Amino acid sequence: MSSASRSSSPNGRGGPRFWAACALVFALLVYAGVRLIPPTPPPRLPLAAVDIPAVVVPIEFVLEGKLNLNRASTEELQKLPGVGPVLAARIVAFREEHGPFRTVDDLLQVSGIGPKTLAGFWDLVTTDEDGP
Repeated sequence: MSSASRSSSPNGRGGPRFWAACALVFALLVYAGVRLIPPTPPPRLPLAAVDIPAVVVPIEFVLEGKLNLNRASTEELQKLPGVGPVLAARIVAFREEHGPFRTVDDLLQVSGIGPKTLAGFWDLVTTDEDGP
């Protein structure tokens, strides 16, 4: 028997192996076709503005009460507008060397504090011993 006669039936039609191979090829083609054909994208919805209610809370950084110049640390003095770490250290050094401030205007004697700087925080400080 030749190899051609083994793969086909005696009546000229293919045998079970042939049809199994055809079914397998058909299944692979269907599977590949399903995977290779991209799906249609969903329809795009028009973009529209969305109103989202929000609460805006203004934040204001304010010192509680007036800052007592005779008790304030360098960290507390740095919270004043226009006063950085160097100027705060000068205020504390002046206070330790010359004693407590009697009035707020005594700050004009500190090196680096002029009328404009003092005017920036004059309402925020006190020398009153009953203050905070």
